Amino acid sequence: SPGIPIRLNVRKIKNKEAFILFRKKGKNNSNHYFLSKKGDLKEAAKNLYSTLRKIKNDKYKSIAVSKIPNKGLGKTINDRLIRASKF
Repeated sequence: SPGIPIRLNVRKIKNKEAFILFRKKGKNNSNHYFLSKKGDLKEAAKNLYSTLRKIKNDKYKSIAVSKIPNKGLGKTINDRLIRASKF
């Protein structure tokens, strides 16, 4: 757990909130963090914890997470995010 609030399945982020996206698309803002460049669930699962640590080190006070596909490794990623959101 990163020790900061996490909101799941978010479409619109709050001001000064880190935003985790499943894959890279659209514009790239400094508060956007991508789990995968091409939408690969294996790559996303591998990058999850390092992304959470980076956000914490970047001193964000909350994290918004876009919808992660709930299939295969996506189920595991969602489970970990749900657990992390209950700090």
